[in-house]
Amino acid sequence: MSSQTIASLALFGGAFDPVHCGHLQVARAAVARMEMERVILIPSAQSPLKAHAPLASDADRLAMLQLATAHEPALAVSSFELEQGGTSYSLKTALHFQQQYPSAELYWIVGADQFAQLARWHAIDQLLQVVSFLVCRRPGYALQPPTLPGLRYRILELAESDCSSTVIRTRCQMGQSIAELTTQQVEAFISARALYTL
Repeated sequence: MSSQTIASLALFGGAFDPVHCGHLQVARAAVARMEMERVILIPSAQSPLKAHAPLASDADRLAMLQLATAHEPALAVSSFELEQGGTSYSLKTALHFQQQYPSAELYWIVGADQFAQLARWHAIDQLLQVVSFLVCRRPGYALQPPTLPGLRYRILELAESDCSSTVIRTRCQMGQSIAELTTQQVEAFISARALYTL
């Protein structure tokens, strides 16, 4: 599917440290329920709203995403933010994909926690001109739309998942199974690389 033929595209950024079943559930739901023709998962170099850097290397996080999406034709992975380095800003990323997919309507996937913080996002007024948001509910967070002129959003309804990268990292540190929390390929990669064990 060429960039010229895609009418709707969702960008899904995050640390993906590591990618887990909840991430994949959201991406698949965007395709199945919101009729996104493609969802691009974009590992960040460093989120401006997170104090700590990812524990896994850029290369490992990218490899895990590629393993997790290898057999999902509607899902793609981009290394754009990793190649840029430094702090990852959504506006720069959105403008890049607007150039790549000039005919596509662009969406940005966020959880309810980030949705409530949109006013803190870098150059949010400019970002709102480029993307609409697909908003997912998250356990413990009310879905509270921020008061921002020009905000366009849709609610991506799906069952709330307790799966998280934090849970995976904690289980790895304790030597516990993560079999139900990510794909078999990612689980094998984490084991082979002994990630998150220190």
